[in-house]
Amino acid sequence: MVFSKKLWWLATILILLSAACGAATPRTDAEQPETSQLLSPRDGANLLPGEADTAVSNSVTAPEVTVAADSAEVDADGIEVGFTEEGRPYRGNPDAPVLIEEFSDYQCPYCSRFVAQTFPSINDNQIANGEVLLIFYDFPLTNIHPQAPLAANAARCAGEQGAVAYWEMHDLLFAHMSEWGNNQANTFFAGYGEELGLELEAFTSCLEQNKYADAVQADYQHGLSRGISSTPSFFINEQPLIGAQPLATFNEAIALIGGGGSLASAEDEPLPSEFAVPTPAAIEMEPENVAWSAGDPAAPVQIVEFTDYQCPFCQEYAVDTFPTVFAEMIETGRVFYAIKDLPLDSLHPEAIVAATAVRCAGEQEAYKEMHDAVFANQAVWGGSGESAAIDALVELAEELSLDGAALRSCIDLGEQRDKVLANQQESLNMGVSSTPTFYINGYPLRGAQPYDVFDAVAELVENGELEAVLEAQMRQAYEQAQAQAAQPQPPSGPVDIPIENAYAIGNPNAPVTIVEYTDFQCPFCSRHFEQTFSQLKEDYIDAGVVYYVFKDFPLTQIHPQAVAAANAARCAGEQDAYLAMHDVLFANQSEWSGRSDADTLFNQYAAEMALDETAFATCLTEGRYEEQIYADLNEGSSFGVSGTPAFFLNGYFLSGAQPYNTFVDAVAFLLEEQGE
Repeated sequence: MVFSKKLWWLATILILLSAACGAATPRTDAEQPETSQLLSPRDGANLLPGEADTAVSNSVTAPEVTVAADSAEVDADGIEVGFTEEGRPYRGNPDAPVLIEEFSDYQCPYCSRFVAQTFPSINDNQIANGEVLLIFYDFPLTNIHPQAPLAANAARCAGEQGAVAYWEMHDLLFAHMSEWGNNQANTFFAGYGEELGLELEAFTSCLEQNKYADAVQADYQHGLSRGISSTPSFFINEQPLIGAQPLATFNEAIALIGGGGSLASAEDEPLPSEFAVPTPAAIEMEPENVAWSAGDPAAPVQIVEFTDYQCPFCQEYAVDTFPTVFAEMIETGRVFYAIKDLPLDSLHPEAIVAATAVRCAGEQEAYKEMHDAVFANQAVWGGSGESAAIDALVELAEELSLDGAALRSCIDLGEQRDKVLANQQESLNMGVSSTPTFYINGYPLRGAQPYDVFDAVAELVENGELEAVLEAQMRQAYEQAQAQAAQPQPPSGPVDIPIENAYAIGNPNAPVTIVEYTDFQCPFCSRHFEQTFSQLKEDYIDAGVVYYVFKDFPLTQIHPQAVAAANAARCAGEQDAYLAMHDVLFANQSEWSGRSDADTLFNQYAAEMALDETAFATCLTEGRYEEQIYADLNEGSSFGVSGTPAFFLNGYFLSGAQPYNTFVDAVAFLLEEQGE
């Protein structure tokens, strides 16, 4: 079944997005993305929206390959190399019985692992003896590997001077990923061209033009069309094998498929209960249990919204999206829509009385008008205390030509308040803990989503595809989790983390170095900052015992403002204020997190810190340090980091927002290890 872009929209159905008030219970101390947004262990940062046909054929014979005329050469190992008619590089006998198609990203550490650890044996054995033909496809994950398309272009530019040159450049790019992966990639590529003896003028001209950008993108789109979402991914005679699997796995797969067999299909395996598509929620829809409803009760699509009138994300939805939903979906009869109250009164103390006032306006046939006015004027009544809020809400009602005295009396009576509290209890019993949360035909959609999401999900319901898409989404999550389990775990022994040019505090010659990989939008990183970091600074960093190094690891799919925040800290660092901005960002995480205009607040913080506002704003707008931030992300992934916060203490890995005493014990151990 082909789902096109719908899988992307549905990726939001079963997950908790950041644009919502409230929070879900964490799965571990380290922040791990929910399964359908899990950082790909194969590529350390993300899986792509599923714009693909999820049905894959299980051919046991190699697809026919047409070789471009006069492209074949023989490399130093005596293996035929060349290009297909479509321009893709190959290695091996074009008539081999087994075809391996590799989708790869030159900046992906797991792709590099495959090239270094697994591919040499396949090349020297199955490819060399004519059993396997390998074709290479570019699949650059540009949102986490910004230099990957340039590297793919460099390989193709080398390929203009022959297939041998292509594969030699391919090997150099993977071998020196850490060298060119940060910035000025083309400068390094030109050096590799000189090292390989290429005709430099043609090669560098090709680099500067980014001549093969469209061809690289075409490969990427081709991968999407075949269901690829992470790297490295392989098809062996069109049967998928995902991830940098061990050599034994490839050997077994090649032997099995070459002998006419088929790999076991994950689609034949029942999903474990934790990956099963949940049963649609049963929601009380009796009139007394609903604050307001509109539309055709017989419509095929039902949307139930749980809202909090003091929640900024609910306001964002109410102002930016709900009017379109009302006009295009409710009034047209496409959707039956109901609103329920979920005042998060521990966060929003006036939310209960606001919901009560809107229900009381409903007694005067003006629920929606009051709903819109209360959200539009959230800043007027919110945060003022219940008594002042009531006065402001009554004044809003009177501006709508409602009977203010009757509304105040209704609020005081308490009947509508009891209904608000009943809705609140119902939602908590259902496990709803953030706002806005929507249930579309019983399936949860969380956060202030744009209209296109509602439209896409409604279309799935109308076409009878919703359950099938959810099943495909959960199966993909299951396969990703299986691939993660097959990957090596973070290092058990010490590793050498490069710390040159990183922001750091303390004595560089301290006996203990702590490297933290952090995400400014991660609540567990915030917990570490609030509960542990200040004590570490006072007791160990300022005392000269610990040198503390900051690295970025933004989990971009669940924390869309994390990169911008990391850039803000580095921009402040230009004015010797990295640590000050670091502290302000974490201290005010709840204020800027989830806001599309986070940069506005970052500029405000810079002004409050008396920084040069123009210089800071320019740096922020340019995204000046994004390449370095993604370089940190890739580096952390290569060391086994997959969640935040993550620490390396003298190279020993420590995961999660650990309590202060854990660091005390670890530092004591490291000092003892050094005899201090």
